[in-house]
Amino acid sequence: MLADKISYMSGLPADPGSYALILRLTVSQRLTVGRLGRGYFIPGIYVYFGSARGPGGLRARLGRHIRGGGKSHWHIDALRSVADVCGYCYISSQDTHASTLPIECLWSQAMAALPDSTVPMIKFGASDCRSGCPAHLISLPQGQDFELNKYSALFADAISVPRLKIICQIVY
Repeated sequence: MLADKISYMSGLPADPGSYALILRLTVSQRLTVGRLGRGYFIPGIYVYFGSARGPGGLRARLGRHIRGGGKSHWHIDALRSVADVCGYCYISSQDTHASTLPIECLWSQAMAALPDSTVPMIKFGASDCRSGCPAHLISLPQGQDFELNKYSALFADAISVPRLKIICQIVY
């Protein structure tokens, strides 16, 4: 399993960028999420939107999320400790144009606007967001899968780039 995780991480660019981390939760969990307090998470698919602007870029940030473990630093670490990564999508900053809002905000707002999605905990991943996002974590109904084609098209449309610029990968 670790070898599989390493192979996924080795293909990630070290460029800065934005990403969507797709997680599957199989049993209900009550979690303490930093200063947000306790939240109740039901089984299903969760999509977390973030950015990777520090050293190592997307490879470092997504790699950390894929590997799991480590010291809890971000809200997503609480959910990641009990949920499995089942995929991710990303775009390198070099493949985007200037926008008035951060890409992770545009993506989370586009997904939150879908009729079948919900915000499981207000401000999750977005406690410092200045773009009006209710959260940077969106959930899909139990039994619904994350359809790469559907959501990569949604993400591309949200930031006005060709769909081929959005790189998506299923993690098994």
